Amino acid sequence: MSEKLTDEQELELLEREIERAQAQGKSINKYVMRQIEILQNAINVFMKQMKKENRLEDVQVAEIEIRQYAMMRELAKRINEPTKKYDDKIKQIRIRLFGDDNYNLLFKE
Repeated sequence: MSEKLTDEQELELLEREIERAQAQGKSINKYVMRQIEILQNAINVFMKQMKKENRLEDVQVAEIEIRQYAMMRELAKRINEPTKKYDDKIKQIRIRLFGDDNYNLLFKE
């Protein structure tokens, strides 16, 4: 009997697999990459729904989107994968929400 796992259940299972692999000195890359894939799929579905609801300019939507990409960035860091695409996504969201000028005032390093 094979049950379909929810994303949350699969993420928890992957985290246990990561802990097991680390304890055995094995690579965790495939598990972390799957976690990133799950998070990316979830944000894609979420954003399609927000677009249907005409909520792309909603601050709460942007906060959720940024948190999701920040989690993916942290996971990528965990396995020494590049993080630039997540930083770029976060920047694009902030520009979409605040505009170029305000982005430069608020977030420019």
